[in-house]
Amino acid sequence: MSEMMKIKQNILSQLSGLCAHCSSGSNRQHRCPVREISLRVQSLRGVPLIVNSQFKGVLWPRI
Repeated sequence: MSEMMKIKQNILSQLSGLCAHCSSGSNRQHRCPVREISLRVQSLRGVPLIVNSQFKGVLWPRI
């Protein structure tokens, strides 16, 4: 797993704890702003910037 994927997984796990319904594993339907943010984080794409074997960020493609 790449460093960028590890960071994204860490962010997603932290975000899931912010919603009481999602963190409890409830199947109850609710409008979850945390889930919307999580989907945006999952969709992030770019080229990892690594300097001296350290992850420094992501270069975003221009469209």
